[in-house]
Amino acid sequence: MKRKKTKRPNRPVWYIFGFIVVVLTLLFRKVKIVFKCSDGTILEGLEAKKKLLAFSPPYIIVGNHHSIYDHIYLIRAFFPRRINFIVARKHWLASKYLFFVRFARTIPKSLFQPDLQTVRGSFDVISNKGILALYPEGQIVINGISKDMPESCSKLIKKAKLPVFVVKSSGNYLCDNPWRKNLCNGIINLEISVALTPEQIEKTDVEEIDKIIAKSIYVDSFAEQERTGWLYKGHNRAEGLTNILYMCPCCKKELTLKTKGNDIFCTECGTRAEYTETGHLDWKTEKSYFKHIGMWYNYQRDTEKNRHLTEKSFDLQIPVKLAVLSASETKLADNDFTVKKTKGIEKAGDGILQLTEKGYTYIGKVFREETLIHFDPSLLRYIPFTPGSNFQIYLQDVMFAFFTKDPRMCAKVALVIETYNELLSETQVAAS
Repeated sequence: MKRKKTKRPNRPVWYIFGFIVVVLTLLFRKVKIVFKCSDGTILEGLEAKKKLLAFSPPYIIVGNHHSIYDHIYLIRAFFPRRINFIVARKHWLASKYLFFVRFARTIPKSLFQPDLQTVRGSFDVISNKGILALYPEGQIVINGISKDMPESCSKLIKKAKLPVFVVKSSGNYLCDNPWRKNLCNGIINLEISVALTPEQIEKTDVEEIDKIIAKSIYVDSFAEQERTGWLYKGHNRAEGLTNILYMCPCCKKELTLKTKGNDIFCTECGTRAEYTETGHLDWKTEKSYFKHIGMWYNYQRDTEKNRHLTEKSFDLQIPVKLAVLSASETKLADNDFTVKKTKGIEKAGDGILQLTEKGYTYIGKVFREETLIHFDPSLLRYIPFTPGSNFQIYLQDVMFAFFTKDPRMCAKVALVIETYNELLSETQVAAS
């Protein structure tokens, strides 16, 4: 059967949709657009917009992913240019915004693994003189500080040999971070520049391209706030923080943190801090542990990594409810099990997820059938998770979403797996 090519967004529909996006962001968000020229000249507002529109497609846009609305802000900056976004396959198959995801002709991508469909769709767009936009961080950054890029885009850039624009967004995390439902109001800054020209790409290898992109999109949300002094106001600012913070820095107890209003506190030792309008922490105890939640989250990551180093082995037994997303019937390699095609994300059953240094195993029901599914740690570099809801493991073209009894466990599981896989990678590099 002939493959259906990915087309550019429909022109009239895109203009209507884009106009609505521009109006909504003008009404409800303060978005500052800046263009940084190659000679260091800074253009703002309409001058920046005029400069952007002077560049004719095709080209590629990459950006840091710190907010649930990053796609919207990017459309605002480049409108009326039509853009094809690469999005997580789960959004393409099962999202409350499915209509918009499909009509915008986005390109689905299975997170943290090679995806031939994504590559083909990308070249469909750029060969048709379109604009391709992607976020190499793969998922929304949980702690507001860019990490490394799990989704390498250098081979795509090298082969395409097109100008690469970088959209470096700051303030977006402090307004629209993924752990809270109540959004804050403040300024969002989009600094846009050309990171690579076709001539530079020709002379640069893929490893160096990755380094250039990683450096260009690196953002520390809290350092940026300190630089600008901008405030991010809202009610109940701390509500939702326990979706990503589970470890008290004072008594070291886990799952004892709670929030009320703008404060986060430990029910065991009473340690308390206010999440302020700067996005930083104001401690109400004698000792100030961290300047901001990014440092707190990294402390949890370091603690889990040190546990792996000192204890050498671990065994977590986590009761979970399982949901599955599968675009087609899939026979799982190394598992005597076939996953049926699902209609969106379907509830599949209950079971136990066992995490050990030997591997990760789900034991329980999958669509009324008792089964055992093994996940190879060496293939799972990152575990995306939706704060306060679930974490996901991708195996081939299937997404397994695990819902814990205590939603706060999602952050812990993600960090346990992430830090263990990091140590595995370091061991493999040292052995090679």
